[in-house]
Amino acid sequence: MDISIVIPTFNRREMVRRTLETLFAQTFPADKYEVIVVVDGSTDGTAAMLRTLKPACRFRVIEQENRGLAGARNTGFREADAGLVLFLDDDMMCDQGLVAAHVAAHETTCQLVAFGVIFLSADSPPSLAAECFNREIGAFHLRQNQSGRKAWQQIECVFSNTSLSRASLIEAGGFDETFRMREDLELGARLCNAGLHAWYINSAVAYHCYNKNIDDLVQDAEAFATADVMFARKHPETPMQGQWSRYATEPLWKRKVRRIAALSPAIADCFLEPVCDLGEQFLSVPMLRNAGVRALQMRRWIHWLHKVIALGMACSAPEQGKVKQM
Repeated sequence: MDISIVIPTFNRREMVRRTLETLFAQTFPADKYEVIVVVDGSTDGTAAMLRTLKPACRFRVIEQENRGLAGARNTGFREADAGLVLFLDDDMMCDQGLVAAHVAAHETTCQLVAFGVIFLSADSPPSLAAECFNREIGAFHLRQNQSGRKAWQQIECVFSNTSLSRASLIEAGGFDETFRMREDLELGARLCNAGLHAWYINSAVAYHCYNKNIDDLVQDAEAFATADVMFARKHPETPMQGQWSRYATEPLWKRKVRRIAALSPAIADCFLEPVCDLGEQFLSVPMLRNAGVRALQMRRWIHWLHKVIALGMACSAPEQGKVKQM
């Protein structure tokens, strides 16, 4: 085996089937890779469906009680037979050359974490949430591709289309299972501190089938805030980006306004939620769609900051990316 592909899944029977169809059709020789699906406590018949599949490549199904994404990924890579491990999500449609591109990236060194491309799948249901994905994650990867930049920053470590050596994972101790979000960023920080190089491979393309809604994104914002605080406390030496640096570099008046809004997110929702709903209903109208996206981004930001404050953390402006206990 040249590479083991690990896919955690939870109650996404039909979605993971579609993802696997794209993996079973790779240009890479079928006898050189294996696919390991970790069924993380699913109750929708996922495991039974998976066992009916008979691909040309080696294929294994592992069931476990629900331990979250970090726990499922740990189980998968520890069961892998290949020296190289590729992590994919269960809702990603893969280009036929994706596996080959990951293997080729590691031919010269094993001290590498290779990150592939993630775009929005064309069959994702139209929604304000999908529009946010396209403007944020999709736009990031588009800029990355157009710039030709290969280096990858530590704060960009997301293990949704990512490969590295199994030995590096074992040495690092795998994913920290206390993290229910940002577990990939946290592992990435430890890997970078251990001397591994992060690299971007624009020939390994996966398309994310995105079916979240407005409420999902608002709830995720608070979950990410909890994980961000956990990360800041575990890795105080690592500069924080994203929402942290955005807050730290804004003018003082804007920080005060955001903080006031974050103290009562329900009140902010009363004003912003109708704008989100309007944008969702009229996605084909650019002005309303743009207003809806902006309102949703503001709601996510306010709920994120609300949770950060509740957990006793704040950004230390004007030092970009620094955090402190409140």
